[in-house]
Amino acid sequence: MTLGRSADVLVAALVAIAPCSGLAAQAGIRGRVIDSEFGHPLAGAVVRLRPGTASVTSDTLGRFEAQGLAPGEVEIRIQLLGYAIGIFKVYLTSTGTLERDFALDFTGHRLPAQVVEARAQQLAARYADFEQRRQRGLGAYLRWDDLKEREGGTVGDALRTIRGVRIQCNQETYECFVVMTRTPRCQPTWWVDGVEVRSFHENTPIRDIYGIEVYRGTGEIPAEFAGSNAACGVIVVWTKSRPYQ
Repeated sequence: MTLGRSADVLVAALVAIAPCSGLAAQAGIRGRVIDSEFGHPLAGAVVRLRPGTASVTSDTLGRFEAQGLAPGEVEIRIQLLGYAIGIFKVYLTSTGTLERDFALDFTGHRLPAQVVEARAQQLAARYADFEQRRQRGLGAYLRWDDLKEREGGTVGDALRTIRGVRIQCNQETYECFVVMTRTPRCQPTWWVDGVEVRSFHENTPIRDIYGIEVYRGTGEIPAEFAGSNAACGVIVVWTKSRPYQ
């Protein structure tokens, strides 16, 4: 092959390759939308990815897929009736498709009362002792379905609504504490998920709580929470166990 012929072949090869070299690298995501407490798939969730305006809907197995995305950080916003809006940020690379589960928190908002109560019955086995004491009615109780209207609030905000409970704040340290009206000079004992703790953050979001029990005096306190400091009151908090997050 002559030198001129070789040059022609090389130029033709470069021309053929040139259009491909201009293509931007692309990434993809393959996800599954699930319930944060039970782990079962959620169908019909609307998934929006930003940057971009396109949206996809999860199928009957909770799955969705998006391809042809630009590598980099992507915000994923997921909406489904009865669940809090989920906002997630992921980083996509051009080396393959990211696979991940996305868990949504149930709120029951705008769902029929029977649907909300049915879910409460499903959860009752996990919190059987709490439910039994709640049925007896000694003390004050707030369950997750009572708290769902306070989305965005804190445990301290919820406790303010209970008669006989006050929030005291130290102006020098900017710290606030829960006290009982009957015994304002001492702080109540806290129990979290069945374990006595020295303190608890009153600013814990409501969305993380299944139920709260408040015993304002010794006449209300059940034996399992009685102790040397029980005279100051007892607050029992049950957090939502989220094994799928």
